[in-house]
Amino acid sequence: MRLAVATGLFTLVLVGVGVLVRATGSGLGCPDWPLCHGGAVPPGHKTAWIEFSHRFVAMIVGFMVIGVAICAWKFYLHVPFIVWVATLTVPLVGFQGILGAITVVRELPPEIVATHLLTAMIVLSCEIAVAVAMYKEDPSRSKAFRERLPAAAPIGKLALASIIWLAAVLWIGGYMTESGAATACEGWPLCNGSVLPASDDHEIVHMLHRYLAGAFVFLIVPLVIAAWRRRAEVRWAAPVAVLVGVLYTAQVIVGALNVWWTFPDPLTISHTVIAATIWFTLSVAVALTYYAPALARVPTPLRKAGAPA
Repeated sequence: MRLAVATGLFTLVLVGVGVLVRATGSGLGCPDWPLCHGGAVPPGHKTAWIEFSHRFVAMIVGFMVIGVAICAWKFYLHVPFIVWVATLTVPLVGFQGILGAITVVRELPPEIVATHLLTAMIVLSCEIAVAVAMYKEDPSRSKAFRERLPAAAPIGKLALASIIWLAAVLWIGGYMTESGAATACEGWPLCNGSVLPASDDHEIVHMLHRYLAGAFVFLIVPLVIAAWRRRAEVRWAAPVAVLVGVLYTAQVIVGALNVWWTFPDPLTISHTVIAATIWFTLSVAVALTYYAPALARVPTPLRKAGAPA
C-alpha cells in the first residue's frame, strides 16, 4: 500500500515538473527522444535540464507503477480489482511515454500536450484506487468501510461527476496554454471587455476554459455541502469538504492572477498543480466511497498467504 501511495504522490510531482517544462518554454529543450541532443546526459543549458528532469521523474514513476503491479500479483491475488487495475496501469504509463515522445517529435502539438496531461491524471486515479483498495482490505477496516458505504454514496456520486467535469477543464486548459490562447483575453473575468469571446479562435478556446472552470462551482458547492453534512457518519468527509472547497477557491484566485499578471511561471505552475491536487482529492473520495472490501469473502488461509505491500 505504501508503494501505491508513494506512486500517486510521485505522479503529482510529475505533473508539477511537466508544467514547469511548459511554463519555462523547455518543451523542446531536448529536441530528440529518448536521448537529449543525441546523448544520455543533457548539455549544460537550462532548458535541456528542465526537460530532462521531466523525463527522469517520468521514468521513476514508470518503475514505481511496475513495482505496484508486482506487489499486487504477489500479495493481493485474491482481490481481482487490485490486480487488474495495478496491471492495466503499466501499459497506461507506456502510452503516456509514447505521447511524450510524440510531443517532442511533432514539436508540441497542443492536442497531444493536453492528452498527455489528462493521461497522467488517469494514472494518478488508478494508483489512488489501488492504494485505497489495499488500505480497505486490511481485516481491521473492511467491515467498518462496508457499513459506511450508504452514508458516503452522495459524496461519491458528486466526486465522480466532478472528476469527469474536471477532465474537460484540464484538457481544454492544457490545449489553451500550448496553442497560445492563454494570453488571448486581457482582463478577468471579462475577455477584452466582453463576456463573450470574439470570433478569434484563441479567444474562444480561452473563454471555453473559463466557462467550464466557472461552471465547475455547481458541482463543487454541492459536493462540499454533502461531505460536510455527513462528517459525523463518514470520517473522511470533513477533510474532503475542506480540501476541495479551499483548493477550488485558490484555483479561481490563481487563475485570475495569471491573467492579470500575464502568466508568471510560479502562478502558471501553481494553477495546474492545484487542479491536479483537486483531482487527487476527488479520486480519493470516489475510491473510498465505491470500493467494497473483498477480504470478508476470502477463506482465512488464503488471506494470510501474504502481507500488504
